[in-house]
Parts: sequence; structure tokens; C-alpha cells
Amino acid sequence: MMRREPESQGESEPLDSCDQRILAVIDELHNRDDPIPDDLNERVLFALQLEAELDARVAGVARPPEPTLVRGETEVAVGQGDPASITFDCEALTVMVTPRPATPGEVRLDGWIGPEGTYEVELRSPEGVRRAVTEESGRFVLDGLPQGEMFQLVIRPDEELQREGLPAVVVTPAVRL
Repeated sequence: MMRREPESQGESEPLDSCDQRILAVIDELHNRDDPIPDDLNERVLFALQLEAELDARVAGVARPPEPTLVRGETEVAVGQGDPASITFDCEALTVMVTPRPATPGEVRLDGWIGPEGTYEVELRSPEGVRRAVTEESGRFVLDGLPQGEMFQLVIRPDEELQREGLPAVVVTPAVRL
């Protein structure tokens, strides 16, 4: 004899044991195939803290669609640049950083900011805050950074650059070293 399902069974009915088994399988699949990142809470708190502390312009990650000009030893050549480099861009300035392996587990970050001038550079990560001041050419270096950590740059142009129209603060999106 075939058992007939009640006609009123639907979304407003309480969950039964079959529903709970289905939900348990879905939960298991999500945990296996798309787990929550271990550092999700750190990432969210990091972003919220920065947003609360700063009223800043955010630079996006720039990906050049065409080959770019790169400086060689004696001439300018067309190339793709360093594949490890990350370029951040907003209407006011451009920041390019290149992470390089330093000691085991640590990275050195070489950076350049344009237009040329003096900038305060603050690197924020879950490990804390590191600071550098650029040379007049816009170049900076940060050593001893933990490999694999999320980081975000906060760029503050000097007063002269701000008088020329640059914003007081530019922030990059968070990326992983």
C-alpha cells in the first residue's frame, strides 16, 4: 500500500527528520568543498577597523590589458613587467609593489609611487603596522614581512603634493603577500 503525502506539506511546515538529513548533507558538502577561510574574522575586523579610522580614497588593482614599456639596462623595451608586481591605481596616483623572497618565511616589498614626491607609506596587516617614507622619487622598501599574510597600504602624500591636488589618504585593497 502506498503512503500518501499530506497535501499541506510545504515551506510553512516544521522540519522533519528527512529535512534535517538533507540539510546535514548540504552542510557537509559546503564544509568539504567550500570551507570558511580560517582567517575570515581577521580579514573582516581588519577591513572594518581601517574603514572606521580613515576617510580615504581607495585605489583599485590595475591590470594592464596591453604589454607595457619597461626600462632595460640601455634602452626601453616592450615587455610584460615583473609578473609578481601588483599595481594599484586611482585617479590621483599609482602604486606598484613587488614582493621578493627575503629570509625563509619573510618577504621584502619594493614599491614605487607616482607622481614622484615624498609619501608616508603604512603597511597594515594582521601582524601589525609597518611604516616607511619614500625617497623623493617615490621609491620605498619594507623588509621582514611575513610571507602569506594579507596586507593593505595606506599612502599619505606630503603637504606639497596635497596642495597640487592629491588626496590626503589613499588606501589599497587588501592582498596576500
